[in-house]
Amino acid sequence: MKLIGNKKGQARVIEAFFASILLFSCLTLIPPQPSIDDSSDNLSSLGHNILLSLDSNGNLAHLISNQNWSSLRSCLESALPLTVWFNLTVYDESMNTLNDFPICNAGSISEKIVSTDYVCASPSRDYDIYVLRLQLSLVE
Repeated sequence: MKLIGNKKGQARVIEAFFASILLFSCLTLIPPQPSIDDSSDNLSSLGHNILLSLDSNGNLAHLISNQNWSSLRSCLESALPLTVWFNLTVYDESMNTLNDFPICNAGSISEKIVSTDYVCASPSRDYDIYVLRLQLSLVE
């Protein structure tokens, strides 16, 4: 009769049961974060996909035409994982460098650097064409 009267123990067991269900459901429902390995194909496709997503609605060309290099760097920093080093150089259609401000993040990099070129067009009446060269590497 002593076990039936102990309501604190029963409440603790039920509480532990619900906590374990909550933990297991979080582990199964939240997808794992993709890891960046040392494959140059993965870094190249990552760089191209990020430039493509930043170019939606002409945002990338707008930042370049306004020469807003710090905002462009902030966009790249927020889009790329912390373990990836980047350096972006913007050229015009004659391959003259447009950015006088370095668009990169700091960090020691590995020996393997992947370069991705991306062509971006301005939606304005002038129809300016920009060539972006994004260099990516894993931070050591």
